[in-house]
Parts: sequence; structure tokens; C-alpha cells
Amino acid sequence: MLKGLGDIGNLMKLQKEFKTIQKKIMGASREAQSPNGKVKAVVNGEYRVLTLSIDPEYLKEASPRDLEKSVLAAVNNAVDEVKSYSAAEMEKLTGGLNIPGLGGLGSMFK
Repeated sequence: MLKGLGDIGNLMKLQKEFKTIQKKIMGASREAQSPNGKVKAVVNGEYRVLTLSIDPEYLKEASPRDLEKSVLAAVNNAVDEVKSYSAAEMEKLTGGLNIPGLGGLGSMFK
């Protein structure tokens, strides 16, 4: 009669592990730079830009358009780093499977 309780216990354990990984992802940050290395951005697991640094010499020599492109590239690269980190962490939990009830969260971060 109570055979299904083992499954419920496993689901509760999975849910707890998921919340732990979620907190870990939210607390993480990743740094990346523009292709020219003149702009660096740090983004956290909530996809917020924490820091943005620009080489002072680059500020003097770059056109506004080049500067904009470098800032966008650095921020987008940092976001990609966070997504990759998040996907790797979720894969640890799911083993790469799309588990019902997690809404495909493992693949959401890719």
C-alpha cells in the first residue's frame, strides 16, 4: 500500500538538491572579456552585471562604436559563461536527463 513513498522520498531529495544547486548558481559569478581584451565584465547567476572595467588606454583610442561593441561582447561573453556554468551544475543533478517537473531547467541554461 505504501510502495510509492520511496518515490516521494526520492523526489523530495531531488527537490532539495535542486534548491541547493539553484542557490549555488545564483551566488556564482563569471568574468569574461571582449575579443580584444580591453573590456571585462562580471555577471552573476541572476544575469546581473556586477562589474564592468575598460582599459583606460582603450577609452582614449577607441571610437564610440568600437567601445560599444567591446562592452556588448564582454557582457554577452560573461552571460554565456554563467549559462554554461548553470547548465553544468544542472547536469550534475539531472545526469543530462530532462526530468518531468523540473521544466527542462537543465536545458534552459544552455
